[in-house]
Amino acid sequence: MNNQSIKLLSDFIAIESVSTDKSRYREILKAVDFLKKMISKLGFEVDIYQIKDSSPLIVAKRIISPNLKTIGIYAHYDVQPEDPVDKWDSPPFKLDIRGGKIYGRGVADDKGHIIQILTAIDRSIKNKKLSNNIVLVFEGEEENKGANFELFVGQAKKDLETVDVFYIFDMGMKAKNIPQIFYGLRGIITGELKIKIGKTDLHSGIYGNRVMNPAQIIAELLAKIKNGETNEIKIPEFYSTVKKISQKERDLLSEFISDDETEKKNAGIKKFIGDFLSSKVLPSFEVNGIVSGYTGQGAKTIIPSEATLKFSIRLVPNQISQEIKKITEDFIRRNLPKGVDYVLEISDGGDPFYTDFENHFAKKTAEILSDVFKNKTYFNRSGGSIAAAEVLQRLFKKPIILTGFTLPDENIHAPNENIDEEMFYKGIVSLEKIISQ
Repeated sequence: MNNQSIKLLSDFIAIESVSTDKSRYREILKAVDFLKKMISKLGFEVDIYQIKDSSPLIVAKRIISPNLKTIGIYAHYDVQPEDPVDKWDSPPFKLDIRGGKIYGRGVADDKGHIIQILTAIDRSIKNKKLSNNIVLVFEGEEENKGANFELFVGQAKKDLETVDVFYIFDMGMKAKNIPQIFYGLRGIITGELKIKIGKTDLHSGIYGNRVMNPAQIIAELLAKIKNGETNEIKIPEFYSTVKKISQKERDLLSEFISDDETEKKNAGIKKFIGDFLSSKVLPSFEVNGIVSGYTGQGAKTIIPSEATLKFSIRLVPNQISQEIKKITEDFIRRNLPKGVDYVLEISDGGDPFYTDFENHFAKKTAEILSDVFKNKTYFNRSGGSIAAAEVLQRLFKKPIILTGFTLPDENIHAPNENIDEEMFYKGIVSLEKIISQ
């Protein structure tokens, strides 16, 4: 198993399937061809859903009998850009194993899970232990807003509506050998605001105090949007529909509390400003980047002519992305000064996900994971977003199980992305049991 699965993962990682980079679209198609060949060899019927130059959605089925249970499995084959390349200790698209970890762009998010899934299916078939129907859903736009996912799964409705439970393998573990299942995710909206005061940068001595500064405008706007000390978002009606957490759920999530020092070490920071629930059950507004003026070496005393703000908003259960988008747009427009040109773009975003954490499939999966990893399986909520979870739940009304086998220090979306070698192989064993339950 070791040599074969690692060889497959190595070949897969070498494909630079960065969905946000249009210049690498051929790599996206290369990844699709790679997966199609692998899945077909396992006896699946493979359908590809695509429009124009979108990243295709792969939906594949292996039906033993219509009378058997059908397990749906989701993962995504696209990856994040590798920048900054100089921070990697080994080439990002060349698999490297050192110190008990497997390195490469996508090993944790989410190509590693795909190879684990296909290896587990292959082994279950060869060992004659696969007793369920399987439907695979492999997305290629997860890292690029998942723009066409709902359209494509709607087109694949005939195959997907037969699924009894969907497993989404795009999550991680609490710690090594400590598995977890996620039952809640935050939704997300992203935005960009461009402000321009004139045609060119101006001399700060001649025009200082006489013209508006776009960087200052953004700073003042942000102060109106969010209280930096309490993290409270000050947009009116922003919290009006937020789902309150029950004491039962609070107790459940309290079991998950990690040592603050360990979490700070994993995050590479010195201080937390919110409690352990703040990134799970509360919405947030975060600045993703600000660009304005001169930032090179030495001084350049100018007033910049323009500034750009990029931001994201995370949503929690009962908040609707379209409603939050509207009140955010209205608030920003009302709070910009007259006399500036601006362009405001806010994405439609995705709604939050929340499901029953006591359903039969969740309990059975927890038992399997605990048996393999010899530890309690925790139930948790994440502050992150996976649009596919909300879409599959809303369209097909079936249980959704989110889990995975990466660790908190896997450097997801960052240089030196990795997956623990032992967890990689134990994940395959877990998957064999899950698809044969």
